[in-house]
Amino acid sequence: MAEQENLFNIRDWVPYQLWRLSQEAGYILEDNYSLKYNINGESWRFMAMLASSAPISAKALGAHLDMDQVQVTRALNKLLDNGYISRRTDPNDRRKVILNLSEKGAGVYGAIVDMAMNLEHKLLAEMTEKERGDFKGILKRLLGNVEKIRNS
Repeated sequence: MAEQENLFNIRDWVPYQLWRLSQEAGYILEDNYSLKYNINGESWRFMAMLASSAPISAKALGAHLDMDQVQVTRALNKLLDNGYISRRTDPNDRRKVILNLSEKGAGVYGAIVDMAMNLEHKLLAEMTEKERGDFKGILKRLLGNVEKIRNS
């Protein structure tokens, strides 16, 4: 029995817990918008990154999201089909396509942001304001540490 107690329990590993939190929160959020707006989580992340980075190329957007070319193409096509983004050829490099949210896409983006912020509020509701600030600060430090580790 003592051997079993010393075994690694992935459920107690902080990276696993953060991944589960992210996955579950993403699923909850996606349940709220997927049918209404005809997009999945991958497309939503694409829109959200585009909203904070536009104008940007599809290749650069994919790099920010750690998406491969197939994932980028799939999300891009879905969003174009729905009229949520616009694209134009870069006048400085005709091989590059520049992406922006369309007016319709900006409206959908705003609605989903409201859902996301409501979900965050619910997730953090039992924390004090100080605990919420501390938690967000710790998350930023952890992400900074990940960057340092990846770059070392």
